[in-house]
Amino acid sequence: MENKVRFGITGNTLKLIAIITMLVDHVAYGLYYTQGMADNSLNWEFYRFLRGVGRMAFPIYCFLLVEGFFHTRNVKKYVIRLFILALISEIPFDWSLFGIPFNWGKTNVVFTLLIGLILIWILEESKKEKFWGIENFIVKKLVVLMCYAAGILIAYFAHVDYNMVGVAVIVLMYVLHGDDRNKRMLAFATGVAILALGCGTMEAWAFLMLIPIALYNGKRGSSSKIIRYCFNYFYPVHLLIIGIVRAILL
Repeated sequence: MENKVRFGITGNTLKLIAIITMLVDHVAYGLYYTQGMADNSLNWEFYRFLRGVGRMAFPIYCFLLVEGFFHTRNVKKYVIRLFILALISEIPFDWSLFGIPFNWGKTNVVFTLLIGLILIWILEESKKEKFWGIENFIVKKLVVLMCYAAGILIAYFAHVDYNMVGVAVIVLMYVLHGDDRNKRMLAFATGVAILALGCGTMEAWAFLMLIPIALYNGKRGSSSKIIRYCFNYFYPVHLLIIGIVRAILL
């Protein structure tokens, strides 16, 4: 018998949690840390607490990306939307967190999500009888492996946020994806474990998000255009505001 959640929180609630924790993280680094507010030991511990809260955002975004992939009517449009969002977010990202309009050493996290989305799209397409005109099972697997390797290399050389580990987490959540609560929790927990191993133990803070994941009912929530636009463009807008505040304070 499937362990489904009939009553619980929607995908929109998960997005709201991700937005709040991400905001805490970016304010902590873009303003609190860069303005020298974490100089003494007490303030440093508070700063680390804020960054720990911020670690909860990325795994939720990965989880929702996979959920969105399975529920979207048009994956191509989904990819295009993410690509546009990644482009318009880059300058606000660099300016708010590093104080410069272009930082070639780090690329915003939307690019990480974009690469992950493209890779799971390829994986899903490879399940079809004909994949890019290829029918041979072994050849299909080799092509998929080459695509995955290319995605990982792009993530590495483009210096995307969470680097190749973040991309691997998205693919792993896709592979472990399921419609019941236990499968969702397993996929999320495994993704967080990989993040903790690959990006540092502070990522383990995200295990706390297993609680809202357990309460997730598999529904998106309101499909209002206003809500969608707010969720989609909160990322570049909040970074732009942090950048403006940072420029004023300097």
